Amino acid sequence: MPLAKKLEVNQHLLLKEKEGDNIELIVITLILLVALTFSPLGLGGGVLFVPILHYIDGWPLIEAIIGSLSMVWMVALGSSFAHSKGGYSDSKVVRAGRITAVPMAFVGTLLAWIAFEYISDIIIKIFAAAILVYVIERNLRPSDTITGSTDDLTTYSKVAGLGGLAAGLLGIGGGSIFVTINRRLAGLDTKTAAGTSYLIGAAVVPMALISHIVLDQTLPAVIQTTGVGLAITLPLLAFASAFIGAKFAIKYLPEKIIRAVFIVAVSISLSRYLWDIIGVVI
Repeated sequence: MPLAKKLEVNQHLLLKEKEGDNIELIVITLILLVALTFSPLGLGGGVLFVPILHYIDGWPLIEAIIGSLSMVWMVALGSSFAHSKGGYSDSKVVRAGRITAVPMAFVGTLLAWIAFEYISDIIIKIFAAAILVYVIERNLRPSDTITGSTDDLTTYSKVAGLGGLAAGLLGIGGGSIFVTINRRLAGLDTKTAAGTSYLIGAAVVPMALISHIVLDQTLPAVIQTTGVGLAITLPLLAFASAFIGAKFAIKYLPEKIIRAVFIVAVSISLSRYLWDIIGVVI
């Protein structure tokens, strides 16, 4: 190969490597920003982590789900720790939610595995799009009226199972579902609803994550993509970001602004899912 051609090829490879490093830095920044800013709302960020990893960083969807669950778990732990220290949680509601949500997380994981193995990942994207529509609707029309009570949590426990199902199926924490039913069915105030949501998620997400690791067997591929160092440090940074966000961000960032940014980000993710879905249908 002529020297000039070799130099051209080497320069192209260096540019591709630099571009990859830039994308990785953008992805890390976005993940930490999501953990920091949305943790006060009771949302683990899974509805954004999956599209960030899948569409921006180019991960296969099944690997993006595992990566998202890892981040959501850290966000749930960091945020629940901050909320619990402030007294913003209800142990009775947490128990009622976990009793159905945790086993349903395994069911959701099993359904996801069946979809990936025997059908198509477009099934997952359709469910993800439906959840995003629900999330947008809930945030555009948040209710300040507290309804329901903790006297009878039978209905609450049944509906909480949907949050666990979504966690296993879509790689999210189910916070959008848990926060809503915490207020509408259990009658909790905003902060207690958020803290309780994270405590439920802190038990649900590990079940979904472990189930995916066992069934999908893609953990080695994820670690190979990220490297061992980043696979350890990024979850720890997400934990710290969520703790700081839950403890301090809500004091300095108006909730309306946080929700507006969240809705825009979720809408972009929804548009990308719909693009893939329409592409398959057409």
